[in-house]
Parts: sequence; C-alpha cells; structure tokens
Amino acid sequence: MTLADVAVSSVHLLFAAVWTGSVVFMTIAVLPAAREGALDSEPLSRFTTQFKRIARASAVVTLLTGGHQAANGYMDSLFSTTRGHLVVGMVVLWLTLAALSEIGAARLADGTDERKVRTPAADARPFFLAASVVAVALFVDAGALVAPW
Repeated sequence: MTLADVAVSSVHLLFAAVWTGSVVFMTIAVLPAAREGALDSEPLSRFTTQFKRIARASAVVTLLTGGHQAANGYMDSLFSTTRGHLVVGMVVLWLTLAALSEIGAARLADGTDERKVRTPAADARPFFLAASVVAVALFVDAGALVAPW
C-alpha cells in the first residue's frame, strides 16, 4: 500500500464519517427539536443548508475515493468474491444514502421556505430514519470489508 492509497482511504473514511454522522445528528437531535417546535424556521433552514452541503460534498468525495480504492483493489473481483460483493453492496448503500439525504433535506427546505417547522420535520423524518439505518448498514459493510477473510 502506497502513501497515496493511505491518503485516499483516510479522506474516504473522514467524509463517510462526517456524512453518516450528520445524518444521525439530524435524525436524533434536529428533527425531534423541530417536531416539538423548539426550533424556528431560520435555524432549521441553516441546519438543512449545511446538511445539504455536507451530504453533497461527501457523496462526490466518497464516490471518487471509493472508485480509486475499487480500481486499485477490487475491480477484477467485484462480482466473484465476498469482498467484491461487499464493495458492490457499499456502492448501493451509498447511492441509497445520497437519495434519502436529498429527499429528506428537500422536505425540510420546502417547509422552512414557508416559515414552517413542525410539518416539514415530520415529513422529513421517515427519510432521515431510513438514512440512519442505511448509515449503520454502511459501517457494518465497511467492518466486514476490512475484516480478515
């Protein structure tokens, strides 16, 4: 493994952790406060805008760094080995997380544009809950991928 491979892996893990952490934070901290009316539309809008930035940047960075890792270690075995299947599963999970993040954030943004909080938070909740489950599944997949076989 080269120094470049270590750097790419580190960046990949950093962005994956920030993205999945922000999903879980929105799910367990921001949305409940919004659903209870403890947040005004302006702070919720700011949280949502920042979340979208994190999610979009992380989606791009994890796609690029993950593609680099796959090209250098798994391309010849993506569909023929357990590790390859784990990589394919991770790609599917990342795409799912990206879709759920976008939909959930869009539901929040739609309501905060109208200065609403409770309804958009309730509308976004199922998407953030599902995204949190996907985030956990990604870490399980990653743990299986780095486990010795």
